[in-house]
Amino acid sequence: QTSKADEASVYTNEDYRGRGYGVDVTTAWAAEVKKQGRIALYSTSWDNFASQSLARNLKLVQYGTDILLS
Repeated sequence: QTSKADEASVYTNEDYRGRGYGVDVTTAWAAEVKKQGRIALYSTSWDNFASQSLARNLKLVQYGTDILLS
């Protein structure tokens, strides 16, 4: 979290998955961040397909990737 942007990801307990709670929570969070005049950044890993599906449902745009330096 900075003065210009806020980053989040979502974890939904297994008992509550598939009910749209992740989309609802992320939508509310992003609206609040935008209301404050900041950029809402959603993070997910390459192997978290459920989280990527949530991002697609919200019509989010991929803008970055992880780069590992050895």
